[in-house]
Amino acid sequence: MPLGPQAFLYLHLLPVQKFDQWASKHVEFCQLHLLKDAVIGVDASYYLDLRLNGNNEEPLKHALGGLPFCYKKAIEDDISFLRQNGINLIFVFNGLDYVNKSLPDSRSTESRRVQDEAWHHYLSGDGKRTVVDFGKAKYPIDVMTRSLQKLLADNKVQYMVAPYSATAQLSYLLKLEDQYIDAIMGTTECFLFGIDRVVTDFNLNKSSLSLVSKSVCEDVLKVNGETLRDAQLLLGTSFTPTFPILDSMAATKATGVIDAISLLNAAGKSVIQLCNFHRDHPQIQALRYADRYKKAIMTIRHHVVMEKNGVVAPLNFDDAPGDVHEFVGQRLPEELFFYISKGLLGPQIPNWLTSGEIVLSLPGGVLDSEPYRRLVIELLNPFRTEALKILAESLNYYYQSRVIKVDPWVPQDTSNLTIEIRNTPPMRNKLSPWKVRGTEIESVPGNAGTVSLFLPCLRALKDSAFAEKTITKGRVEHPALRSVDEVLVNTVFRFLHVRDYIDDKHEVTAWGKALETAVAIADEEYTIVGVEMLRLGLFTGNFATGTPVARTDYERKVYTNLISKTACLGRIRHKPMGFVGPLDRQLLTFAWKITAVRTSLRDLLETVMTSMFLNGDVDRDREDWIGLAQRLPFASDNGSGLGIAVKTYLDAVNEEPEVTDALKTSIKQQEGKYNWFGQLKGGGNLTKSLDQAWKIWDAVYAASQVPGTEVKETKLFSDANEWLSTRR
Repeated sequence: MPLGPQAFLYLHLLPVQKFDQWASKHVEFCQLHLLKDAVIGVDASYYLDLRLNGNNEEPLKHALGGLPFCYKKAIEDDISFLRQNGINLIFVFNGLDYVNKSLPDSRSTESRRVQDEAWHHYLSGDGKRTVVDFGKAKYPIDVMTRSLQKLLADNKVQYMVAPYSATAQLSYLLKLEDQYIDAIMGTTECFLFGIDRVVTDFNLNKSSLSLVSKSVCEDVLKVNGETLRDAQLLLGTSFTPTFPILDSMAATKATGVIDAISLLNAAGKSVIQLCNFHRDHPQIQALRYADRYKKAIMTIRHHVVMEKNGVVAPLNFDDAPGDVHEFVGQRLPEELFFYISKGLLGPQIPNWLTSGEIVLSLPGGVLDSEPYRRLVIELLNPFRTEALKILAESLNYYYQSRVIKVDPWVPQDTSNLTIEIRNTPPMRNKLSPWKVRGTEIESVPGNAGTVSLFLPCLRALKDSAFAEKTITKGRVEHPALRSVDEVLVNTVFRFLHVRDYIDDKHEVTAWGKALETAVAIADEEYTIVGVEMLRLGLFTGNFATGTPVARTDYERKVYTNLISKTACLGRIRHKPMGFVGPLDRQLLTFAWKITAVRTSLRDLLETVMTSMFLNGDVDRDREDWIGLAQRLPFASDNGSGLGIAVKTYLDAVNEEPEVTDALKTSIKQQEGKYNWFGQLKGGGNLTKSLDQAWKIWDAVYAASQVPGTEVKETKLFSDANEWLSTRR
């Protein structure tokens, strides 16, 4: 059932109206030409939320997963237009989670509920309500971070990652005497940090930007700065949950900032007195709201930022108490914060180290099932363990002895998954001999990027003399590695060693041969993800939820399922506009499995590279940090679009009594009744998208047939390949 991005206007109010929503009615406008030569610091998470969730341009992105089709063009249009008006941008990303940080809206019960309803409407044939409900959901921002950083780097836009809150970092930058930035684009939480005016959006059509002023808000509400701050906190922020009494009020009427101020006025303008007045309320007790409020105030006042000289320190340092770690987070080495600030290392692994907890969540729209739980909770735990061990070994003893618990979204005993870093196999001595450098690098041809390095690295080790040289013995000059190529090649070698594609003798293993075989066919990062998924046993003929197909026409359904799943590794060739075409929740669920594996591989790769710097293997005196980070693969996802296209094509082929070349061409050209996808590149036909899917299939199939890998689905792949040969 094809669906299109019809324009549905809606206003989706949360039970308690957040301050941002109220403030949006009191914006001022400023013409862009007045800001010529200005630098605007942009809260990256706010910006992503605005572009992904702030309009209904592409509501079906929730049903497909991966990078939305409009995403790249929308961001590049912003950058280009602002540059034309003489305005430059500096993006600041959130870093580590601070204590008591609120969950993102994408993980809210409400967002999950509307997606479930959208799928219900889709299966009922109600296309209009499907689009409306998907448009109400919140797309996750965290999985988009690396792709945005890459896009910014490609467009030569500066960015940094804050130690913790981007809002706090931006407020620090704005207050610098030498005016590092001239304005902030972000949420009204900037007001909490003493910022009076914040940019909320750019309007390219009107050549203007919208602003919200703290002083205007105070005048409209007739309150002082402290009361406005407390009202914001009561409404719910990233530092505080919504005050439970306001939630109760919202059950019977629209509730917002006026109600929060009324509560404060009735309690002598004191949140502590307000909590005391409602001290018997069970939710206020459960949340320990008064304590949360006090910690929030301290977190804001003494939030940890990176100063312009690179020092990581609390705001208002002279007045900061000695227990900042109690309300912000455990202290990490300054050097590690530097690598995080450059995007060399994402915040996830350091988060686990500092918090002692791996919190796992179920993405919206994903069908919760035993196979999905098993993958994310259990099968990926060794990846997490490897990444944690590699990073912790490069830090002080406190982190080397950390115990990390796994906290999934379902009640489950995960005590057997607890990671005791001290008791996990050592990695440093295993990886440190990899110091391929100087003229030895010439044995690894191809330096266009790390994806192309996987194949040359594996092939180079076929030369036993070279393989022997890669085992560095004795002392070498420090730092041993200097050039970009040296850093990247050794990162790839160490990664391959960690993942057992290479053994301790630096020889290629059976799985290394399988990976080499696959990458030789399709030298793309999705091939590496596909081989990892093959190792994990994720390619089966069942549905993504593990449900077996019906016995009727069994083989066709099994083969179609398997081939469609592999196609989810790739990306359908689609114009930069809203998706028009059929949907498939099973393939969406499988696409999120790919995301889980892909992010695990990226985390591991980042820790490998970062540990090389922390251990002194690499020259730190360099300016190419951003470039290094962007040469790493596994930055983004492709969603289920190509998988849906393959499934739709194969189903159509098999509905006809005879498979002919003319039939296949007609379907690929989307002629007549075969016209499902409305916005494809290349004249609207499926040919190039399907060619990519067959290339992915060929690569994963070839890997499945390599001797010694013990792939359980070897025969299934072989049978499916024979079946596909006459249909592709």
